[in-house]
Amino acid sequence: MKSNMKAGFQSKPQPEGVAGTIGGKAAIEEKKEKTEEETFKEMEEEVHRLLERSATCKVHRNVTEALLKAKEAAAKEKKIR
Repeated sequence: MKSNMKAGFQSKPQPEGVAGTIGGKAAIEEKKEKTEEETFKEMEEEVHRLLERSATCKVHRNVTEALLKAKEAAAKEKKIR
């Protein structure tokens, strides 16, 4: 039972505000800076979202907005390269 307590498991639920802490210290600290891979991955996801919006606009026959979204996606893709 003691090994479970050391790992942070308790038989009674913890009150609000205490969850996620062990011994009064935060269990996981937030990262301060993003790595290059994370940044590129976010940019790729943004390009993908823009392309999906462009396709959706095309389906709804809003061609001008579809073209603008596609151009924006192409510009962001160039930044990735």
